[in-house]
This record gives sequence, structure tokens and C-alpha cells, in this order.
Amino acid sequence: MKIGKNWIKTPKIKIACYSSVIMNSICGLLGIFYLFSSSYSILWDFLGIILLITIFSNLVLVFINSRKRNGHNRFTNKFNIFGYVYLTFIIIAMVCMMLGNLLVSVTYSNQLIDNLLSYILIYLFYFGILIIGIVYAIFGVKTYNKINLGVENHTINIRISRRFIKVKSIFKKIAIVISRITFIIGIIFGIVILFGSFEIVTTFIAIVSGQFGIFFSIIFFANTIILLKLKHQRWNTKKFYRTALTGTLISLLLLTPLFLTQFTINNIERNFSSIFGPNWREQIPVEVNNYFLETPFSLSNYFLGIPPKDCNIEKDVLFYKDEGIELYFDAYMPKSNIGGLPGANSTIVRIHGGAWVSGDKGLMNMMQMNKYFAAQGYVVFDIQYGIADNPLYALDPLTPTYKKGSFNIDDMVRHIGIFTNYLTNHSEEYGANLDSVFFSGGSAGGHLSCAAALAIASGHYTDIFSANLTIKGLVPFYPANDLMNFFGLSGSLEFKNPENLIESDSPPCLIFQGTHDIINYFGISREIQDTYFSKGNGNCAILWMPFGGHASDFYFTGYYNQIFLYYMERFLYLNL
Repeated sequence: MKIGKNWIKTPKIKIACYSSVIMNSICGLLGIFYLFSSSYSILWDFLGIILLITIFSNLVLVFINSRKRNGHNRFTNKFNIFGYVYLTFIIIAMVCMMLGNLLVSVTYSNQLIDNLLSYILIYLFYFGILIIGIVYAIFGVKTYNKINLGVENHTINIRISRRFIKVKSIFKKIAIVISRITFIIGIIFGIVILFGSFEIVTTFIAIVSGQFGIFFSIIFFANTIILLKLKHQRWNTKKFYRTALTGTLISLLLLTPLFLTQFTINNIERNFSSIFGPNWREQIPVEVNNYFLETPFSLSNYFLGIPPKDCNIEKDVLFYKDEGIELYFDAYMPKSNIGGLPGANSTIVRIHGGAWVSGDKGLMNMMQMNKYFAAQGYVVFDIQYGIADNPLYALDPLTPTYKKGSFNIDDMVRHIGIFTNYLTNHSEEYGANLDSVFFSGGSAGGHLSCAAALAIASGHYTDIFSANLTIKGLVPFYPANDLMNFFGLSGSLEFKNPENLIESDSPPCLIFQGTHDIINYFGISREIQDTYFSKGNGNCAILWMPFGGHASDFYFTGYYNQIFLYYMERFLYLNL
């Protein structure tokens, strides 16, 4: 094999390498401060922005270096291989950081030992991206210097065995296949983020493409560069730049929710203020605001997560055993030695989703949110209810079989009613204030939280629910009212369609809704709000999340959930 031509002498590349060292170093130092900080700082907003710029700059640097290398020698070959390694590492890092933050949000314990794997996945790969980025840039400068000093700037012969060449060829073909498949997946993700889901398969893509858009944008951009590096010698100029342009557009499309974050916040602020009054902020004391998120969205929180709040947790308390099922709840309570908290021991009943045929408390019902509000002084109950035994979900490993049976919607509402009676008899044990109760849940849980809260507030269902609960508000996430028909589930009209329970004095309602949620395509959330208004009750706001799919609050530190959490905690306090 002949090796000979110099790397193109471009001083700008050397400057880009030095800039990369500086930017990666800044992100590393700020990351260390973030790791040991317990309070918000404007520095974290700066960290998030510069981190995103740094990661994409690192990727662009790898691409430019691969394009500027028009010859081969020992240095440039190593540098080229290093580029592949770094691109692959960034892809793995994005997946691991996502997974780490998800694991933190679904773990009962806050102990370091119990969350060690999660924090390793987050911080090892965070700092890994930066450290390897620095090494890559320094390696680039040294390679550039050696080439231009004439070191090994001559033709040499390298003897490579046929076996090595064959193995290398096989690995390259495998890499190309994987890269092409990933590229196609990226195109599908881009289409879904732009046009929304249009059937059940793309609904699942919409769930992740919106809230994890930044991670996927970086993954698909890195994959595009890998594909270009692998195929640049075989593609003509048009095909090369067509692929580069497509990959770049995909990455930009997946960043659309991020680009629209400030627009989303401004729109939600106007919506919230139009429903709950333009002066609602004045009703929240400064000392109370200190417990709340100080900004609707922090990009550094998106990458590095928000440490779970500390609270007392009592797991798996049995409240019902009959009909061949057992039903339990988890209780999240504020630390007993902390007083003056915003929640003032108000009660939040959280109801899990799962299409009425699957799902569970705990792991499947946003544990970190339960901890978050318990630390603010609320007593949070994450409850089970009997679900319909559907053969399609027989192998679901996350849904307990002991809560399955031949149940309809009325049965599920009745089970929630049984819990309210249990709560009345045991409220003092948990310090729960039953004069201030909120119901919340997502999807099927959003529907059931509407049905339970509105039924209790009406005062007409004391044969099902305890009469000792005073409902102060309901917070349904993408409620699936009246969609149980698709699962063949029956029930009373008012429980299938809780809008029929809305009255002029129904409690205030705050709805989380993604604009790309096909399950809510026919305007369920809008129907709830319209019914409130038609009854002369203006206390219902929908917080619309652009490009958000179903369950787009699943990522606790995602832009959608951060923004909604910011307003939800204030909504609860205003209606205590």
C-alpha cells in the first residue's frame, strides 16, 4: 500500500482544535461545580448552552479532519481511527446518559449506593465525552505539526496480511449496514417529529423523539459523520453532500422542540395567566418560591438530571384484598423534622396509566415526581387499582398479575373509592390533610383521576367515595377519556366520560397535553376545557407541548416535564 500525500495545511483546523480544548475544559470544570452544587445558578444555563455547542463542535471537528486528510501515513491513520472511536463513544454516551437519568427517576432509594450505576452512566460518559474530546483535539494538533514538519512525509510500504484485510473488510461492511439502518431510523424520527404520529407504531416513536430529541439529534448527527467517513471514497460528490445535508436536517428537526422552548414557555405563561389571573405570581410568597424550580427549563438539567428530593417512603401498603386481587399503595411523605413547607401536608393521589389493562405504581408512575412533591410538604399516595385482564398483555413483566381481573371502568373507579375510604380511616398515620386533596395521573390514569376527582367534588357518589375528602384540584396528563372502548371496556357514561361530571363549581384543572399525541388527536383535553367553560367555570388550563407525543413527560428532566412541573407546583400551591 502506498502512503504519501501530506495532510492539507490549514491553520484554521489547528485553531479549531485549540478552541475545542478550551470549550471541553470549560464544560468539564462547570460539570464538576454542578456535581457538588445543590442550588440553581445562572451558570447552569450557560453550561447547558455551551455543552450543546461543544458536543456538536466536536462532531464537526471530526468531520472536517476526515475531509482535510487527503493522504495516508502512520499519524493520519491513527487519527482517523481515533475519530471513529470518538464518534462511537459519543453515540454510546448519549444512550447511557439517557438511561442513567431514567434509572434515577424510577428508583425508590436516594442512597448513593442504590443509584451508583445511574450516576456512573451519567457522569462517567459526560466527562468521558469532554476528556476524549480534549485528547482528540490535542492529538489533532500534534498530528498536524508532525505532518507539516515533514515527519514520515514520504512513501513507505506496509505489509498487511490478507486475513487482516478480510477481517477489516467484514467489520467495515457491518459498520456500514448498522450506520445505514440508523440513518433510516433517523429519517423516520425526523418525519414523526415534523408531522406527528399517524398510526400506532409511529406513536411510540413520537413518545421518545420529542422528549429525547436532543440526545437523538446528537446520535444521528454522529452516525451521519460515521457513514460519510465510511463511504466517502465510493460516493460521488452529489451523493456525499446529499447524505450530509439529509443527516444535518434530521438532527436540526430533532432539535425543534428545544428551539421552540422559549416560545412554549411564553405561550404557556399567557395561557396560565389568562385562566388563573395575570397577578397569580404575586400570590406566591418569596419564601415559598424558594422551594420551586427557579426557571421553567434548564438545559444542564436535561443532560445531567435533577437529584431526587429526599422524603420518607412507605412501600406496598395493602388497602384491599377481595375479588381475587390485592391492591397496594406507596406513600411519599415529607421529612418529619421539616416545617413550613409549601404543601402543608395537602394530599396528592397519583393514579398510574396503562390503557386500563397494564401499568403499576412505583416504577411505572414517575417516582421522582412523587418524591419531588413530598419534599415540598405534600403527602403523595401512589395507588393501584384493578385492571382488565387482557391476553395481549399476559406476558407484560412490569404489571403484577395479582391486580388483574374481569374489571370494567366502574370497577376501577370503585377500587379508587375503596382507597379513599381507607385514607379517611388512616389519614392521621400519614399526616395527610384531607381538606386539601388533589388527583393526578397520566393517560388512563388521567382519565381515572378526572372521574374520581370530579365525582368526589360533585358530592353525588358517597356510596363509592369517602365524603371526607375536599378536592382542591385535578392535574390530568394527556387524559384518555372515552378511549376504553378500543379495549372493549364498558362502564357508566359519567365515568367513561368524566366531562359529564363537570359543574360550575368543579375544582380547578391543569392539563398536560402534547400536540403530537395521536391518542388525544380528537381533542379530549380540549373537550374537558370547553365543558368547564360551558358551565361558567373558567378554572381549566391546557398547557400545550409542541411536538410532544403521548407520555412525553416520561423523561423527568426533559423540556416538557420541566416546564410543566414549573407550573404544576405553582398551580397546586395557588389552590391549597
